[in-house]
Amino acid sequence: MADQPALAEDVTPEQFFEEFLPSGFAAQAQGGDAAPPAATMQYHVTGPGGGDWTLVISGGQMTARKGSTDANVTFTVSVDDGRDVVLGRNGAALGLILPQPRPGRPDNSARALALKGTMGLELSRDGKDPFKIEISFNNAATPKTVVKMKLAEFVDLQTGKLNGQEAFMTGKLKVEGDLGFLMQIGQMSM
Repeated sequence: MADQPALAEDVTPEQFFEEFLPSGFAAQAQGGDAAPPAATMQYHVTGPGGGDWTLVISGGQMTARKGSTDANVTFTVSVDDGRDVVLGRNGAALGLILPQPRPGRPDNSARALALKGTMGLELSRDGKDPFKIEISFNNAATPKTVVKMKLAEFVDLQTGKLNGQEAFMTGKLKVEGDLGFLMQIGQMSM
């Protein structure tokens, strides 16, 4: 995401999805970053001050609106965990709710758009309740898998600092549910 002004500690989901995110997307486009493929993302933010937001990416532009619709990918996260993500605090990072390109890796976003199933993340962190997020691909409730690991190690997994197979084999990554579906998700980073 392009450089943005600092967000207030009390940033609301509405401010993030309707102001910050579209302006950041536009800044990236003006900076010459490659436009992501057409996609619809749904964000269901639970708790006081939450709600539903839909992001549509098409023709190199993003539109954001309050409300829900069928989506290629739906993220469900609490207001507090979402605020940790957008502020980059308590070990959380924006990549937890916004797909990020990985340098040196091919763009496999088409794979994400074709997936069907749901992945839950329960990511432990020191001194706080676990960070929880559910990601549903193409509104499919099944197959379902839940990944449990430390938040910092999951961020390392996303950025390529930690190998997924190694994390699984050493017990850093624990899986409940459909392991085959998790392997499909893992192939997106190859």
